[in-house]
Amino acid sequence: MSINTYLIRLSFMIMLIFGGIFIFRYVKANELLLDSLLPFAVAFLLLLSSVIWRKKMRKELS
Repeated sequence: MSINTYLIRLSFMIMLIFGGIFIFRYVKANELLLDSLLPFAVAFLLLLSSVIWRKKMRKELS
């Protein structure tokens, strides 16, 4: 279960870093760049799958 916690934390950090860069560059230069948006989307998918995995494992343990 601890690896799941690390995956959730990792996905939050990736989303914070690349999402912040994406928002900063959008506000500053009004450009939508895929090099910041794609890692954010991958981190969101990682977060979603980790949360589903955690809920599934809790159900199996109960």
